[in-house]
Order: sequence, then C-alpha cells, then structure tokens
Amino acid sequence: MILNQERFPIIILYILILFVCCACNNQNLIEEKNSYDNCIQKATKYNTEQQFDSAFYYFNKAKLVCNDNETEKKNYCLFYIAEIEQQQSDFSGSEVTAIEALENNNQSLYLPNIYNQLGIAYSEQNDFENAIKYYNKSYIVTKDLLYRAIIKNNIAVVYLKNSQYLNAINTLSPLLQNRTLIDNPTEYAKVIDNLGYAYFKNNNPKALTFLNKALQIRETQKISYELIASYMHLAEYYEITKPNLAQKFAELGNVNAIKSNSVDDRIRVLKFLIKNSLGTLSKKYALQQIQLSDSINKVRQKNKTQFAKIKYDSTKALQESQNQKTQKLFFLCLLIITLLSGYFVFKTIRKRSREKLKTISYETETRISKNLHDELANHIFHTITFAQTQDLLTVDKKESLLNELDKIYHKIRDFSKQNNPIDTGEKFQENLLEMLSDFNTEKLKVIIKNDFIDWKHIQLEKKIAIHRVLLELMVNMKKHSQCTFVILKFGVNNNVVTIDYSDNGVGDPQKLFLKKGLQNTENRIKAIKGSVIFDAETNQGFKLKISFPK
Repeated sequence: MILNQERFPIIILYILILFVCCACNNQNLIEEKNSYDNCIQKATKYNTEQQFDSAFYYFNKAKLVCNDNETEKKNYCLFYIAEIEQQQSDFSGSEVTAIEALENNNQSLYLPNIYNQLGIAYSEQNDFENAIKYYNKSYIVTKDLLYRAIIKNNIAVVYLKNSQYLNAINTLSPLLQNRTLIDNPTEYAKVIDNLGYAYFKNNNPKALTFLNKALQIRETQKISYELIASYMHLAEYYEITKPNLAQKFAELGNVNAIKSNSVDDRIRVLKFLIKNSLGTLSKKYALQQIQLSDSINKVRQKNKTQFAKIKYDSTKALQESQNQKTQKLFFLCLLIITLLSGYFVFKTIRKRSREKLKTISYETETRISKNLHDELANHIFHTITFAQTQDLLTVDKKESLLNELDKIYHKIRDFSKQNNPIDTGEKFQENLLEMLSDFNTEKLKVIIKNDFIDWKHIQLEKKIAIHRVLLELMVNMKKHSQCTFVILKFGVNNNVVTIDYSDNGVGDPQKLFLKKGLQNTENRIKAIKGSVIFDAETNQGFKLKISFPK
C-alpha cells in the first residue's frame, strides 16, 4: 500500500509524539519502581540496625513515590512508620500514621497489624477503651492462630495497666491450651508471665509457679529484653516478703535493660530501686534516673520534631517533583502544538504556493499562446499568403519574402529568450544585463547604470522574480511606450536592492501594461517581500521603482 503523500509527514509526526510520550511514561514508571525498591531496601537495613531516623526517612520516601492505586505498598510503609514512631515513644504520631493507613485501604492485608498498632498507641496513651476496641478488631480480621494469641495477650496487658486483674486472668487462661502458642517459647513466656503477674495482683497462690516458669523459659532463650519483665515481676512479688531478693531481681532487670538498650525499662527499674534502697544508694539511683529521663526526653522530642520535619520536607519535595512533571508535560504539549501548528502552517503556505504557481503557469501559458497567435501565427500566415500569391521569381518579391522570413526568425529568437529557463548562477548578472541590452535599436537607447550588487548571496527566487519583471517591463515598453531612451539604475542601500526605471515614453501605465500585467508585477515583487512604486505623467515619461531586501 502506498501512503498518501500529503498525509505521510503528519503520520510520522504523530508516531514521533506517541513514541516520546510512551518513552517518558515508561521512564517515569521505571524510575518510580526503582526508587520504591531502593527506598524499601535501605529502610529495612536501617531499621534492622536500629537507625530509626534513617529508616523513617526511607519508609516515608517509599510511601510518597507510590501511585494512588498502590495502596498495599503504601500501607506496608505506613505500618513500619507507625512502628518506628511507637518505638520512639511518639504514640500520638503512631496513632495518626496508623489511621492514615486505614483511610488509605481499609481492606489491606496489613489490617491486623495496623489495628494492633493502634491498640498499642492507645494503650500507651492510657486510652484503654480504644485500645481494647482496636485489639478486638485486629483479633477478628486475622486468621493466624499465633497472632490471635498475641492479640489476646495485648488485651490482657491493657487490663493489667487498668488494674482489671480478673479480666486479665480470664483472657489469658484459655491460651494455656493453645498448641500453636506453646510451640513458640517467646510468646508463650509472655503469656504465662503476664498470667502469673495477674495472679499475684489478685492474691492467687499460683502466681509464683507461672512467674518462675516464664523466667526459666527466658533464661534458656537468653533474650535480654524479654528477661526484664520476668525480673521486675519477681521483684514486685518479693518486694514485701523478701526485700533483698527483690533487690537482686531488680538489679538483674537493670543489667538486661542496659544490654537491650531499653531506656523505658531502665527508668522503670531505677524507680523501683530508688523506692527500695536507702541513703547513698537511693540517691545514686535517683541521679541516674533523672539524668536518663532528661536525656531520653530530649532525644524523643528531637525525634518527634525530626519525624515531623521529614514528613514536611518529603511532602514539599514531592510537590516540587510533581510541579516539575507538570511543567514537563506542559512543555511537551506546547512542543506538540508547535510542531502541529508549524506543519499545518507549512502545508497551508505550500498549498498557496502551489496554487499561485499554477496560476502563474497558466497565465504564462496563456501569454505564450496569445503571443504565438498574435505575433507569429498571423505573421507566418501573412508570409505564406504572400508566397502563394506573388511571383517569387521577381527580385523585389523575392527580397520581400526573405525580409519577412528574417523578421519571423528574430521574433522566434526573441520569444525563445523570453521563455528560456533563467540562469541564477554566477552568470546571472551578465545574462540580465545582456537581456536588457538586447532591447537597444537604432531608435531606442537603453542606458544601464549598475552599482556593485553581490547577486551570489541573493536568493534564487528573488533573482527569478527580478528577471521576469524586468523582461516583462522591457517587452511592454517596446510594444507600447513609444520611447526613444530607457534608463535603468541598479543600487544597494542598507541591504536593500533598488532598481529605478525611467523612459521618455507616453507615460501611461495603463498603455504600458494591461491590468493583469500590473497585477502580476506587483505580485511577483510582493512575493519576495519587496515593493513597487509606479510614477507616470502623460507625455512626460514613465518611472518605476522596485526595492526588496537583499
């Protein structure tokens, strides 16, 4: 199939635009995917290394590069952001982040974790009602048996904090038969330790059995953070009955709190030691507790401020990035519109040029046909008639015939010169001056005043137009002007070429040109962004000035 010549360029343009748009789209998608994956990788690494400020930054950045439909990816980031805020004791911030995750997608795969995070945030802010509410929501939506047991333990912790010890016992007791929980020593130890503490607070003699069993499991596992709870529960248990043993357990709790870098637990242990120590030792613990509290409060306040700043700066950076994308899209659209507009303008100009060329060609053909008929055909017919009717053996008649044939020959030669292709090369000026000089006769003097014009640097279209106009002007002058001399002056002034024509003929442009001839002359000069001025006075000659940019 052959494509239509007029449509082919615009099809290419549309394909180019489509290609550019698709390439930009694909590039954006690749960049966003790589950015998300890279951010998650860095965030996970920093979170494992407990560099929480850096982990927070990259989780937040990963969230921001997600598309609106990538809700699961967003919620993954939001969950870890909420967890980091909770670890840094920014419980109100953790609450806000978890709620944002719920609003983002309330059917998320991470819904149990998000509800649990909200439960922790409310529990730490002593909003026990909402804590129980969201723990229960987490319990309902999860199908994982171990996670259900963990949620029940969290609910029991809320009851313990709220001094509802019987509710804690009733919540934890059924978990003792949970096979999945028993097979996970870390979580099982938490349950029996909390159950033993609830029994202790409820004056139930079974308390010590459960507390010791939990300690035994934890000492086997050697997890410092988990050991703190067991040591402190036993310290409280022996606080009244065996103060020295209580002191020992509290000291062990302090050692493990230092090992696990658990500041909150250290403060809790120091408060217990201050309460149960005397004199200098109590003062020592008090100073440690004050110093540690001041230090951790400053750090946490700094972290809260830093987290807020990270969120603000990241959102601002995202807005700037989106603005840049919008600007790029705007400039791309502007480029497309410019290209399309340019194409259609070019097409319109070319169409008009073709129509104008057709008109000029038609007029040229009409003029040639008219000249052939008026000047040559009639003359040839008259000569043929003369040859047929006269006695050519007579010397006079024969001489007359030869004169007529000579006239026909010169007319044909002149006619050929007028319609030959114009040489616009190096010999343009020479040919132009020769063409003008050919109009010299015994009765007509053509005077040419030629200043230096660098025709080499003048466009071909302008050369052709000037040649045609001057030829037409000289032909019409010879036919109609009745002048005896013609003066042509060529000059250049401020990069504008000027041609002044004057003669001493009849001076009437309507006699010198037909109306269409005048129109053609003006059109040709206007086409090269020039101007033509006629100046004629009856019986005082004819003047014409042509000017155009070089």
